[in-house]
Amino acid sequence: MDVLKDYIKAKFGIDEKRFLEVLQKSPGAEGYILGNLGEELFKEYADSIGYEALRIKEKPEGGNNAKSEDARGDFYIRKKGSTKDEWLVVECKGVKSNSEKRSGLTKPSSCLTLLTKHSIERAKHVASIYKSGSSSYEKAKAEWEKNNNGAFPKFGWSKTNPGAGVPDLTGLWKTKAEIKKWLDTFTAKNFDENAYWDLKAPIRLLQTHMPSTRIDPITKIKSTGPLVSEFNILCVDLFLKTGKHNFAFVNSTELNHQGKSPNHLQQNYTIDILTARDGFKRHKLLKPWYGDLALCIEETKPKFRKLDKSQLDGR
Repeated sequence: MDVLKDYIKAKFGIDEKRFLEVLQKSPGAEGYILGNLGEELFKEYADSIGYEALRIKEKPEGGNNAKSEDARGDFYIRKKGSTKDEWLVVECKGVKSNSEKRSGLTKPSSCLTLLTKHSIERAKHVASIYKSGSSSYEKAKAEWEKNNNGAFPKFGWSKTNPGAGVPDLTGLWKTKAEIKKWLDTFTAKNFDENAYWDLKAPIRLLQTHMPSTRIDPITKIKSTGPLVSEFNILCVDLFLKTGKHNFAFVNSTELNHQGKSPNHLQQNYTIDILTARDGFKRHKLLKPWYGDLALCIEETKPKFRKLDKSQLDGR
């Protein structure tokens, strides 16, 4: 502990008690630390399953203009022992911290709607989301092709897990009335923002958060969300909602793109919905999500890239 004490004193000029007080009042600082921790734990995980991982610079010399368009991730990885210049770019993220509040789940009625759509009415909900996404795409395609030469990128949504993702809670309840009866066992306090932050609410959303704004070089569409081409694999640390540093992996080309811009990924994908109904047990990951990096790579076959040494971080 003396090492930590000396570090805090040297870096911040305060004692541990004061440092802890400041840290607890600084969600941004906590998030930054968790982000870096997630990256380190991913690197250790990759090493443990036989992959070498080379860190990519966050800001190469020359600023953002020096950042490679196909290396906007955190690591280059490849199998240990490989001599081929074939690498995959991995982007590491944590789950969205305020996803329940942004989804309106501080209202029990919204929780009822969400749980009903993902359990009792899931098949109907899946069909509706797919139809809505397809319709948005067709309108955007017609408008784009009217004003541009060439062909609009193809529509590529999953019919079984469309949109931002529809976790399967089928079987947890038999009727909507049963869901409401269960929700009524909780107090109003169980649904406030602090309850979600403290993991004491009846529901937890495992959701991605990728708010970067990009211009698609092909369609010239500007939208908030990464480009599909920026990285090969998205790695999401589920710690904030599970209390454990478990990862979920997905090939970026397998994710459902934005309905109006096929070369953009969405900001928020819902990986799973945990509920107190079954002890916040994680459910089986639906494709395209995987709990195993090697299996994700083996089955989805992401396209390898050349190593750009100018993007490497020496840490």
